[in-house]
Amino acid sequence: MEEKKTLRHNILIVQGSQRNEWEELEDSLRKRKKFITRMAISTREAVNIIKNEDIHIVVSDHELPKDSLKFLKKMKGLKPHVEVIFLSEKVTLSKAIEAMKEGAYDFYEFPVNVRLLMAVIDKAIEKQNLFFEKTALEQKITEKFDFSTIVGRSKAFSSVLDIVRSVALKNVSILITGETGTGKELIASAVHYNSPRSLRPFIKVNCAALSEGILESELFGHEKGAFTGAIATRVGRFELADGGTIFLDEIGDVSPNIQIKLLRVLQEKEFERVGGNETKKIDVRIIAATNKDLRKLVDQGRFREDLFYRLNIVNIPIPPLRERTEDIPVLVSYLINKLNSEKGYQIKEISKGTLQILMNYNWPGNVRELENALESAMALAQGDIVDTKYLPAFLLINPIEHDDFYQIPKDLTLQDIEQRIIELTMQRTDGNKTKAAKLLGIGLRTLQRKVK
Repeated sequence: MEEKKTLRHNILIVQGSQRNEWEELEDSLRKRKKFITRMAISTREAVNIIKNEDIHIVVSDHELPKDSLKFLKKMKGLKPHVEVIFLSEKVTLSKAIEAMKEGAYDFYEFPVNVRLLMAVIDKAIEKQNLFFEKTALEQKITEKFDFSTIVGRSKAFSSVLDIVRSVALKNVSILITGETGTGKELIASAVHYNSPRSLRPFIKVNCAALSEGILESELFGHEKGAFTGAIATRVGRFELADGGTIFLDEIGDVSPNIQIKLLRVLQEKEFERVGGNETKKIDVRIIAATNKDLRKLVDQGRFREDLFYRLNIVNIPIPPLRERTEDIPVLVSYLINKLNSEKGYQIKEISKGTLQILMNYNWPGNVRELENALESAMALAQGDIVDTKYLPAFLLINPIEHDDFYQIPKDLTLQDIEQRIIELTMQRTDGNKTKAAKLLGIGLRTLQRKVK
């Protein structure tokens, strides 16, 4: 069985005049496997060590520096995570309070109780670990939801990002509209993680995936015995999202009963669990999304007008992929890197002809459909380049009444189909063989030979 490695922490001891006591202290710390000790006999030496080494804890004589508070600020300025424990021959309450106000972790008097000091150091390390976790989380959020990672450079998509930047910091309800697969959830995430609520929960609910009864319980929770099968009290999504954001996807599919309850949450910031009488107060930002025309549903009496206006304080319309085809090359590059990382593929690029086919397709399923098609081609590719032959068949032959699609009759041989595609491509390019070759993803000489 492999031995578990012990995480070791670096402790800097800045010793004072009572050398024997400091040396005994260092010896006690060194005997503990989880600590690595360093000694400094002056503040200048201590500062140099902190600058150049990964120090976690500083145990310092309070009387050694001419100005202990200035020394403390210097250390914190260099490494904010370093926790400082002062030791002194004469501890006064005013000294201790002053030092701890400036960021010292604790203040103790000689002679030192080593066991007690060890417990204090352990607590200081726990506090420091929380600092590292918080910093790592903030960094992860920044990396994941930095606007530069939201792929789209077209004018149509840039206007969407401008709206997101503008409203992220404002505590208003948002309605995101757009076709399936356009990335509405990604935009909702970007709003949340670039808002003051970013370190609070981001709770997602697909309203179309749940029946009315289940959705009500999911959103608002229920009390024990509220209905058959409610064997315990359940906390709903709104309570879980308190202080943060709730994302209600497919809001156009919720029932009139749920609509009334959502309206109350938006207006009063309160609700009751199913089967309960206690009113719950919450602070939640609501972001809703739909691929339906809510104004049309309002006109038809299927969606409450007052709820629509409450949700639609700011509308973020996501354009379909067919309206921003100039984003396809950068999306393809992003998706190749993403799929390589997630699936272990080794694809470097796609051929120009393949990219052209992707650019020409209508993409009714938008970015989601593009990703699925690209993953299929990458999985089939034999080398590190995705060529046209690896694309799904629907991208080459699709019986849809649209001028951009080839329509191939049934019962043709492979040679007949090839001939038909070449003929149609030559028609589309007005006989320009160079353009036709690029569209087909083959060389010009190859095309000339086949035409001949």
